Amino acid sequence: MSSCPICNTPMKKERREIEKGLYAQVEVCTKCQDEWLDMKAYEELYQYYNRKTFKIGGSLAIRIPKDLAEVVGIKEGTRVKFAVKDKKLVIEAIS
Repeated sequence: MSSCPICNTPMKKERREIEKGLYAQVEVCTKCQDEWLDMKAYEELYQYYNRKTFKIGGSLAIRIPKDLAEVVGIKEGTRVKFAVKDKKLVIEAIS
């Protein structure tokens, strides 16, 4: 994509935070500041933040992407607390 589909202004590539802790290389309109991902970038982003559980002993495990772990302050050895809210699993780092 070389120009904005809305206002036809030239686009520039930037690394932007899409959501807290979620970064992507996007094309940004210099006039209206809309952000665009091409389908390939979208698929890569989707695959990176979409994980499959696996079994360790009698438990299930999930790998947390480094980018997300850094945002919430989780590193190796960090104690975490689990909660369920609105049928979603919430993981919180505790001190």
